[in-house]
Amino acid sequence: MDLTKFFLYGPPILALILLIIKWPGMKKFLPAGLFASLAANSICHVGMIFDLWSYPFQIEEALVNCLIVPVMAMFWIRYAPSGRWRLLYWSIIWSLPLTGLEYVGVHYSNIFKYGNGYDWYYSLILWLLSWFVWYGFHLWFYNDSPNKQ
Repeated sequence: MDLTKFFLYGPPILALILLIIKWPGMKKFLPAGLFASLAANSICHVGMIFDLWSYPFQIEEALVNCLIVPVMAMFWIRYAPSGRWRLLYWSIIWSLPLTGLEYVGVHYSNIFKYGNGYDWYYSLILWLLSWFVWYGFHLWFYNDSPNKQ
């Protein structure tokens, strides 16, 4: 079963639809989305230099780093609950399905390939850390605190 077309077209279309539907409330989170894009491109570049992963389709890397990741970061920050433990729980709720989709994408499609000892649990850790870095950037950018919301 080859899910390449699903992984190539599904997530970008879904991200655009969700962003269009929720756009009026998303403008405040655009700087964090742009930062998430920069961070994703940087991490992806380093990962590809060290042959940790590769994208057989060149367009997939651009779609993921410049559209899907920023939209996910914006939604994550917008709907993140207050409180340290709730925020940790929120990051786990988002990271597990994304890591699962990535696992399926690696094993059942030609969209993404792991290499050089990289495996799904590294992606899980990377997702968990990324949410907090992007959230921290958002708080820093607006000189905000998580308890002010």
